[in-house]
Amino acid sequence: MEIQTIVIITAAVAVGSFAKGAVGIGLPLVAVPTAAAFLGVQHAIAVLSIPVFASNIWICWRYRKLAMEIPHLSIALGFAAFGTFLGSVVLVSLSDTALIWILIFWIAAYLLNLALNPEFKLEGRAAKIASPFIAAFGGVCQGATGIAGPVVATWIHSYRLKNEVYVFGVSIMFFAIALAHIVCITAFGLLDTTRTIQGLWLVVPTLLFVQIGMWTTRYISSKWFSRVVIGLVIVMEIKMIWQVV
Repeated sequence: MEIQTIVIITAAVAVGSFAKGAVGIGLPLVAVPTAAAFLGVQHAIAVLSIPVFASNIWICWRYRKLAMEIPHLSIALGFAAFGTFLGSVVLVSLSDTALIWILIFWIAAYLLNLALNPEFKLEGRAAKIASPFIAAFGGVCQGATGIAGPVVATWIHSYRLKNEVYVFGVSIMFFAIALAHIVCITAFGLLDTTRTIQGLWLVVPTLLFVQIGMWTTRYISSKWFSRVVIGLVIVMEIKMIWQVV
């Protein structure tokens, strides 16, 4: 890659990593479209799977004591990994346009629900039934498009958790998804030696800026934290509509 390309992609990873550390989402949202503009979608997804995985390992380790505060976590992790395998098959064989449209409608429905019912909270029996299916859907989206943020962010947001617990919740889901994703794309031959080296290089700015972002989380009020998350979800919606239209 040219030095200019390396600088731009590294900067995008740094910005996305800061957002990831602060509110739990944002790394693929910023980095995937930027890298795809220079490398192509498939190449970008493969390379970025490594720093995305590393960011989630770091956050999960730092917030590991919060695991018991995430509802129905164990079963959701398994379904997320299974969904990622299915999505990776789609990435190899099919166009992702239809799946992106599903994501667009998913976010629109969630935002409409929040507008009509601002105090909405997923809990009890509804949460127990919905969590494995939503987790699997998030995995499919990650495997096929490299972006599971719209699903995981809205789902975990619906639990109305504290700031650090939310960051841990989305990160532990992304951890399961990212691990399965790396295994799948490696098995399908999409993560060769060159792409692996490129991905490992990006781990350095990823961990640095994730940690900086994590230091800011405690200083964000719950109200503004929720607003930032919803703002990023809206940005995801606009980006995907622009992508397909």
